This record gives sequence, structure tokens and C-alpha cells, in this order.
Amino acid sequence: MTTRPSVGATGGRRFAERLARHVTPMTVLLAVVVAGAVLRSLRLQNLGDFDFDEVAAVWYARSLPLDIVAAIAEAPFEHPPLYYIALHYWATWFGEQEPIVRWLSVPFGVLLIPATYQLARMYLRPWPAVFAAAVVAASPMLIFFSREARMYAAAALFGTLALWLFERAMRHGRRRDWTWLALTIVVGAYVDYIAALALVAMNLTLPWRFSRQRGRVLAFVAVQVACLAIAMPWILLARGIQDSLPAFGTGGLGLDLIRDVASSAWLDVFVGDATVRGGGRAGAYVAGVLGALALVGAAWAGVRRSAGLMLAKIAAVIGFLVILLVFDKDYQARYLLPAIPALAILAAASLGLAPRRAWVAAPVAAVLLVGLAGPVYASRAYFDDYRRGDYRSITSTIENLARPRRPGRDEGKFRDAVVLAGPWQGWYWRHYFPDFLDKVDVWFLPDEVPPAVTAKEVNRKLERAANNHRRLWVVLAGLEQADPEGHVAAWLTSQWQARSEVYRNGVLQLYMTNVLDLVNRRGHVKLGRDFQIDLIQYTGARADQGPREAGDGVRFTVVIRARQAVDYDLRLRIWLRTPSGVIYTKDLYAQDRQLRRTSEWQPGDVHQLRTALWVPAEAEAGAYQAYITFLRPDDRPLTAVGELTGIAHPGVDYVWLGPVDIAPPTVPLANEAELRAALGGPIR
Repeated sequence: MTTRPSVGATGGRRFAERLARHVTPMTVLLAVVVAGAVLRSLRLQNLGDFDFDEVAAVWYARSLPLDIVAAIAEAPFEHPPLYYIALHYWATWFGEQEPIVRWLSVPFGVLLIPATYQLARMYLRPWPAVFAAAVVAASPMLIFFSREARMYAAAALFGTLALWLFERAMRHGRRRDWTWLALTIVVGAYVDYIAALALVAMNLTLPWRFSRQRGRVLAFVAVQVACLAIAMPWILLARGIQDSLPAFGTGGLGLDLIRDVASSAWLDVFVGDATVRGGGRAGAYVAGVLGALALVGAAWAGVRRSAGLMLAKIAAVIGFLVILLVFDKDYQARYLLPAIPALAILAAASLGLAPRRAWVAAPVAAVLLVGLAGPVYASRAYFDDYRRGDYRSITSTIENLARPRRPGRDEGKFRDAVVLAGPWQGWYWRHYFPDFLDKVDVWFLPDEVPPAVTAKEVNRKLERAANNHRRLWVVLAGLEQADPEGHVAAWLTSQWQARSEVYRNGVLQLYMTNVLDLVNRRGHVKLGRDFQIDLIQYTGARADQGPREAGDGVRFTVVIRARQAVDYDLRLRIWLRTPSGVIYTKDLYAQDRQLRRTSEWQPGDVHQLRTALWVPAEAEAGAYQAYITFLRPDDRPLTAVGELTGIAHPGVDYVWLGPVDIAPPTVPLANEAELRAALGGPIR
């Protein structure tokens, strides 16, 4: 006896058949490519200023191609010249604005999606290959570097294309495959050295291919010889490569470093580094799922002896990372970028173990939910309000708040100076403040990196700057290379810090130098049983001095004595109260010139603490009152008992110092609130 299928079952089967006809791997791949293009172009115009590497690329690209080659060849740890030459023509045609320059990388990132699909098809069925392409399309790290004015997206593309062409050539042995492979290897190597990791991976697989593909292995060796001949002019010309070699072995590759790198790398490679991924557990869950799939796929590749080229590529990337660490290069997530397509293919291989009917039943859901939605959700903060750089905010703050010399007030002191402490800031500075010479003087520390700055150079330059200028704007960036010993920070402790703001691209500080306009408050004030104040100097009201102008710092010097050893770090809170009751305040830790806090002081130690309190340009004029209090870690003040220049302090929680006269600025200065609203302020 036979039974007829129900009308519902027949309709469901017909719907599935129609769905299978229209929702093919190719249609979904096209949708994935479109989604990847949207993710790479989304909010591209809102990414903010260039970072250090990007502005360096723009400055190299301003030169003619031959000049670019000459400059790159002399620079240590620099990249090959082809990307900079391409950027030269791109910027010449379209301009140097941040979004326009970054658009050059977008097509490379988008093309990497179908390139990954083609490579995956060498080992997998169509649907799993689409899943691999989806992982690449949604990869937060690949999206990030596909929107950066650097060569990394192009290098990842050429490396993946080289692997695909290598597999084609080894399988078919056609002349055109070998020709395209050689061309891709050479172009990729001239774009960035990491593209050559594909070549390393190919060579790692040759021992397993030699017995059954001897002729094609020898053909590949010939291709490599040809590629080496084409690359040899650059290898011989690039003295920067030779100059970088002495750094080999200077890094400490210990277990702690390996553990720290490994703990970050597995998150970085699947959901982007800390600047991209958001908080919460979503990133860990997504990285865990994709990582587990990749491990299963790696086991499959080992057992089936298929996709061994992907395992070799991952091994080459890990080896490259180890070499960089041995060169004492700090770990950066971008070093793992070339491994992402290979990991995506291995993750897809594990899903390829599922029956074909499982892919026919729900291919779209699997691709979208796991491959696309997970990584995008984990990095959703990047698509919201993330900004790449903000050096324009630093230069604009200085440009709008810097002061010329005040006639009759700063005898022997010139206009404001800027100290650029950190490598390559000259490019950055000139890019975002091209007419700076009309406003400020600039001092570079060091003049060139490497080598790192010395204490002698720091003291010589900054002492001269302090003698010639009443105020020093200091921009700190990249000090791991420029000043690893902290000579600049040590010298700055001898001055009066009025501002300190952290931006994405550096730290902006303002220091007041020594001008003889201070009011002395001498005497003895005991702070409980722990400390004693013998002298406080501050920029107070004086009959022989004019008022301090708004848009400037009010300086304070405190001479403090440790009466006994303590186990806590004392904090100072300084504040000014305006005539209308507005309070400007600042907190800082009490620390000596070696940056040791009070918990490290010995009984009888006497230290001089210097700081300054910033009064914004828009502040009201009038007679302010200055106060200072000394706080325990729980914010309870130490009781002040004593007298300073006739001012009694009979067991009070704060020390009143006296009046400070504030006048409106005599030079045009910006309203800081409006300035930050227009350009953005510091991140903290």
C-alpha cells in the first residue's frame, strides 16, 4: 500500500527546491562580498586623523617615485616602496584628505573575500568555501586594516592570491599559472615583506610534494630563482634592511612574553585587537567558536593530508612573529593578519565535514550567524564612535592657546615653545600644523631615531628651552624608541606642569618654567604626625607684578618634610575659587624628582613639589583665592597646624594661601569648550 505525500509536505519540498535554485553558493558569495564592501566603507569619513604610520606613508608619497625609493632604502625597519609609489599617484589624482587616502586600501580588502573563496575551493565544497569568505568579510582585523592608509590589506591580498596560484600551478602545471604566480610573488614582496610569508609556506610543503610532483617542484624552484633575481636590486639597495640586522637578539623571548602574546593573539586574530573589539564576553565567545572550528579543521587537514598549505601559512606567520619579538619589536596584532584567510579556510573545513544536506537545508543561516554576525557584533563599538587618530586636536589646542612673549612681563623669555619628544613627530607636526613657525618655536627630541635620546641631549636642549621660553608645550609619543630610559620625564619633574591630556596619538602637556613672580609663604605647618610644610610658593597677587592672565597656569611649589615613614601615598589637592564661587581644582601625588611617592620616603627627607593649575581663557577676571589640602588614600585630609607668613592654621583641613589676581587675556585665545566641541578633546 502506498501513501500520497500531504499537500504541506509537497509545498515544503517545492519551496526548498525553489530556494535551492535561487540561493546558490554564488549568490550568497556575492551577498557576502557586498556586505564586506559595506563594512569596509561604513563611516570611513569619520575615522579621524591619521596615525603615525599613516602620516609617514603620506609624507613618503609626496615625493617622486625615485625619491621614494631612495628614502625608503635608507630607513631602518621600513617597508618596500611599491605601496608608497601607488599612494603617490593616488594622492596626486584625488588629494591627501584622510578618507580619500584610506580609500586606496578598501578595494584590496574587498578583493580578499573572493580570493579566499577561490583558495578554499581548492580543498572544500562550495558552501564551506562561502563560509570561509564570510569569515574574511567580517574579520574585524581585516576590516580595520582595509580602512588604513598602509599596505597591509594589499599584502594580505597578494599573499592569498599567491597561495591560490601555487595550488593551481602544482595541480595543472600550466605555463600561465607559473607566470601569474611569479608576478604575484614579486608584486606582493615589493608591497610588503609579509606577503613573502606565502612563499615560505609554499616551501614548507615541498618535501611532501617532491616524490609525486618532482617536475612541478623543480619548476617552482625555477620560479623562485626568477623572483629572487627581480627582487635582488631592492635587497641590495635597501640599506635599511642591513641597518636593522644588529637589533637581532636584543629582544627577550621568555615564557612570560610568549604567554602574554598567546593570550592576546587568539582574540586579536578572530575579533580584532583591543582598539577594535568592544567590552563584554561576546568577543571571547566568537573567538572561542571560530578558534575551535579552526582547530578541528587543522586536525582534518593533518589526517586527510589536505590543505597542508594552510597549516604551513599559519606556521610561517608564527615564525615571523617570533623573529620580530627576537628583534625586540613590540607585539602588534597586525603581524597575524596574513594568517586570517588560512584560519578561515580551516574553520570552514570543519563545517565541511557536515553532510551535504545540512548545507542545503540552512546555508544562509550558517554563513550569516557564525561567519558574519558574530565578529561584527563583537566589534560593534568600532562601527559606532571609534576614531583612528586625533593629532589635529593636539596641534589645534597649541595653535589656539599658545602665547607670544608678553612685553614688560617676561623679560628674557620668548614666545611659547613646543617640545616634540618621540620619533617621526616632525612629519605629523608639519602635516597638521604647516604654518607653525608663525606661532611657536619647536624643539625636537631626539633629532633622529635611532639611536634613542641621551640624558646629555635632553638636559642640554630642555635647559636652553626653559631659559628662552616661559612655557613649554610637550608632546610625548613613541617614547619606547625615542626615550626608553625616561630622560625627558625626569627633566620635566623640575618644572611646573599646568596641563596633561592623553590623546590617541600622544600625550600633550604644558609646563611653566622659572619666572620670578612667586609669593613666598614661609613657616612651619605640621600635617598630623606624618609631614611638615616649611615653604609654599605660588603665583599670588603682588604689588610689583601685574595680574596673571586667564588662559595660563598658576604655579605652586611646596617644600614638604617627612616626619616619619608612612605606608600610604599622599595626594595634594590645589584649587582656586573665583569671585563668583567657581572652583578650578587639580589633584596630584606627592613625589620626588625620581618619581618616588611618600610610601618610599624616609624620615627626615625634604622634597620640593612643583605643579601649576590651569585657568582657562574664558574664565572670569577678578581676585581668586588659592587653597591646598593634603589627602590620605581614603580622601580624608590631614589636619594642618601651624603658621605660614602670618597666616594661622589652627587645626584646619586645608591651607589658605591668599589671593591670585586673574585678568582677561591680552592676546586672542580660543574658548576651550568651543574648541573641544569643534575638534574633539582628549580621551582622558
